[in-house]
Amino acid sequence: MTQEEFVEKIHLYTQNAKNLIEGDGGYNIQRGMAHVTSGYVEDLFALYLATKINRLDLQYLVDKVTSIRFSKNGKATTFKPDLSIINSENVLTHYFDLKTNLGWNRDLASYLKTKNEFINKIKGKNAWIHFDKDNVQGIKISEKLKYKMVVVYGWNINREQMAQNIRIAKEYENVELFVLNNLDENKILAIENEDFERLHTETLNLCN
Repeated sequence: MTQEEFVEKIHLYTQNAKNLIEGDGGYNIQRGMAHVTSGYVEDLFALYLATKINRLDLQYLVDKVTSIRFSKNGKATTFKPDLSIINSENVLTHYFDLKTNLGWNRDLASYLKTKNEFINKIKGKNAWIHFDKDNVQGIKISEKLKYKMVVVYGWNINREQMAQNIRIAKEYENVELFVLNNLDENKILAIENEDFERLHTETLNLCN
């Protein structure tokens, strides 16, 4: 799957999100809010990265809860990446958080600071994942783990604010920000090829 195909699939899904899934059957049925697209984007992103990495020995877990305990008798803490990747040695190497846009959070600095501190706490620790009652997989968190925020569309905030968000993300050692699409100077959708390439390179490097 190319990055153009990835973007086009999301665009078409978003366009159709206000349609009734089963149609109106000839009745006067109308949908107000569009269907939530986040689940589709998560699934598609996992498939997109899997085709780029092209390895059958990796696990790609979409929206799956991971549990960790910071002290022997302490209460378990859970976190749920939109996509995590686990290698053949049961090491969680990637933590992706997908955002359709950044309009949901105007105080990104505080949000990323919290994520940066959390990654610091879990790096190198043992954790586990429940698949069902009798299937628990023990894993280790990579010492190189980073919180990777992937923003599909960056145009719902102004250029100055987006530039500031990018600068803020660079301040944290455990955080990376990728913006995959934006509007050019003519307000036409443009793929951010540099961020796509950076995403590919950094993802592949951590898989090796």
